[in-house]
Amino acid sequence: MLLPHLNSSLKHALQSLAAMTGHRDRELLARTLVATLSELIEDSAITLYRLLGDEAILVAQENRAIPHTQIAEASIIISDRMEFKSVIDSRCESITALDAQTIKVIIPIHGKQEIAALLVIITNANFNQSLSLARDILTIYSNYLNLLDESETDTLTGLLNRRTFDNNLEKMLTDNTDPEVPIIEINSHSRKPPSSELPHWLAVMDIDHFKRINDEFGHLYGDEVLLLLSRCMRRNFRQTDKLFRFGGEEFVVVLDRTREFDASKVLERFRTAIESYDFPQVGRVTISIGFACLNGKDDPSTLVGRADQALYYAKEHGRNQVCFYEGLIAEGKLSAEHFTDDVQLF
Repeated sequence: MLLPHLNSSLKHALQSLAAMTGHRDRELLARTLVATLSELIEDSAITLYRLLGDEAILVAQENRAIPHTQIAEASIIISDRMEFKSVIDSRCESITALDAQTIKVIIPIHGKQEIAALLVIITNANFNQSLSLARDILTIYSNYLNLLDESETDTLTGLLNRRTFDNNLEKMLTDNTDPEVPIIEINSHSRKPPSSELPHWLAVMDIDHFKRINDEFGHLYGDEVLLLLSRCMRRNFRQTDKLFRFGGEEFVVVLDRTREFDASKVLERFRTAIESYDFPQVGRVTISIGFACLNGKDDPSTLVGRADQALYYAKEHGRNQVCFYEGLIAEGKLSAEHFTDDVQLF
């Protein structure tokens, strides 16, 4: 029979799980998970890290006055933390005795194809029963995240889908990126660290003459072009940029906070990368890109409409180019338009 405390904690854990799986906000899910485990495992320090490239990013933490613990770092280079690297490589949890009374447990949280996060628990060495229950809760959490991934991503490319964009644009507009995030390298190129005072940027992309590709080479090669282009997107943009496929040959990128010069430069670099890529059988493929500033002051339909107008201008004036909406307005090449909630992309 469970101890009274554990029985009460189990009831609370089940209630928290019910609440956790009732919404889709990943940050709130993470905080709820850590808070639930902290209630379950008394006298513990619990930290959840999300894995992004070669970094572990702090997502949530709870500390109930456990010795041996320090303030969690906001960002950790995985290669600098051998205990993290070992868990990721082995895909198995590790347990380390800090002293006769205290242990550190690092548990990997599995995504569909790779480790998505790491949970670090420092607690009393005698709390084996609570740790067993914690592992079960993490399995439920992992399974739920995988279900979210399936509903939020495009089947062919693995990029985020249109529904996810519609559901999260307003949140992305108000998201404040940590100004202390270090420079992230992108294929030997880098952008300055994002600052909460800088804007996001919305880029709408369209493959030029994609119908001609399908008609001439068949839909199988057309799908291969879409898949290879999505892989190029992952290589050319930062982990913190959001990549979407809207359907067909249409893609959207929400660039994390940066300067207009850097946004334009990285989009131009991507356009050039696609132009110079040798697609099997198809050969040369080009894309047109329109982008606009996301200042958070306008409604989402207006912001999307601006990037869409810049894309249309690019396609109508030669294709295979990057056009900036605000720049086109300043040059008198476009007139400012009013967009409503009924605006349709492409």
